[in-house]
Amino acid sequence: MGDKIRYSCESGFVLEGHSILTCIVSAGSGAQWDFPSPFCRAEGACGGTLRGTAGSITSPGYPAEYDNNLDCTWSILSEPGDTIALVFNDFLLEDKYDFLEISGTEAPSIWN
Repeated sequence: MGDKIRYSCESGFVLEGHSILTCIVSAGSGAQWDFPSPFCRAEGACGGTLRGTAGSITSPGYPAEYDNNLDCTWSILSEPGDTIALVFNDFLLEDKYDFLEISGTEAPSIWN
């Protein structure tokens, strides 16, 4: 109990999830890690799952153009009651070809 394990990725890959996991004891389950095991994805990957308190979504090959007909789907997992904020540092869509769709289990709220 209390032991920690640290995850990292080799160059060219990005860690998805928490980098440090702590062994905890829960009633009825015994010893387990406090978060799901993270994994490494290739930098510039098209889609993925973000967990934790912060993350980054990028376009494949940014700032260069990407291949045609890509369907990049990202999932953001959070705890009930958490707020998810999307901040766009640079954003450009190609008219008639690109789109952004935001959906979830509850109606989205937009703040300016």
